[in-house]
Amino acid sequence: MTQKKPETSLLLSGRSKKYSQGAVNPIIQRTSSVIFDTVAQKREATHKRAEGALFYGRRGTTTHFALQEALTELEQGTGCALFPSGAAAITQSILAFIEQGCHILVTGSAYDPTQNFCDQILSKFSVTTTY
Repeated sequence: MTQKKPETSLLLSGRSKKYSQGAVNPIIQRTSSVIFDTVAQKREATHKRAEGALFYGRRGTTTHFALQEALTELEQGTGCALFPSGAAAITQSILAFIEQGCHILVTGSAYDPTQNFCDQILSKFSVTTTY
């Protein structure tokens, strides 16, 4: 496979037909909720979210998946996780690496919601924090 020039990647990343539905650019899909005919369909869509199944509006629309695909390609990564807020990104990053009883170091200038998460939530799991 030939390597694309950076300019080409910037123009084409995230534009697969899977997300553009034949349009030049991916369809902008805004929703907070997705309607399913049955609970079984909802469970199946949630299970298949990694494959690009529409399952939840805040982190599972075609717009979301197209952006993930574009960022993964542009950064030459193996995947990408998008979060609806900075607090969600920070807390998930911390949770990915800790377990009950851990001790973590956090900069004293950390975002207030991060400090609240460490002090109020992580402390319930015997995770201690030093700032």
